[in-house]
Amino acid sequence: MLTQSRSSVSLLNLPAQNVLVPVVETRVQFVQALEKSAVRAMLLHHCNVFEFSALLGRACCSGCSVYVNMDHIDGIYADEAGFRYLAEHLHVTGIISSHPKALATAKQAGLETVQRIFAVDSTGLKMALESVDTNCVDMLDFSPARVVPYIMPRLKPRLPLPYMASGLLHTADQLQVVLSTGVQAVAVTHLERWL
Repeated sequence: MLTQSRSSVSLLNLPAQNVLVPVVETRVQFVQALEKSAVRAMLLHHCNVFEFSALLGRACCSGCSVYVNMDHIDGIYADEAGFRYLAEHLHVTGIISSHPKALATAKQAGLETVQRIFAVDSTGLKMALESVDTNCVDMLDFSPARVVPYIMPRLKPRLPLPYMASGLLHTADQLQVVLSTGVQAVAVTHLERWL
């Protein structure tokens, strides 16, 4: 069993100075993210999770939480055994998915769950929000991030879950507008642009 040298955080309790969460797709990006003191959580996306097993142990020991995007990952199947393996052997903190069944199964395996909501139009947003089961979902991830300031005033009272934003942020001004909504985390690619 690994021991953690820094106190572990999750997307649910990120300190205000650590709200930028890198999206990691390569081993090089993973190492670069671990070396930044401002990074306390990261998202694995478009990779094979087993290629990161040693790095996942290193992240756990340093108190950095790792979340796996189950809709865009190779190497693990989204079932009870796969989720238990992620939690117990690979030291993953949680998953991200747009599939309610995967989220419910991951929650039963003891993982934190983040439901991805694609807000491409009002009908799609409504259908996605209707699928949210607050017993199985810890956080919502709205994409693209730039819609968050427009949809949050109506959604917060109806769905009082913490939320994050991801995708299509290109400028510091766009990032500041999203941060002003009270977002818990912002997933970013090219972390070096933002730190």
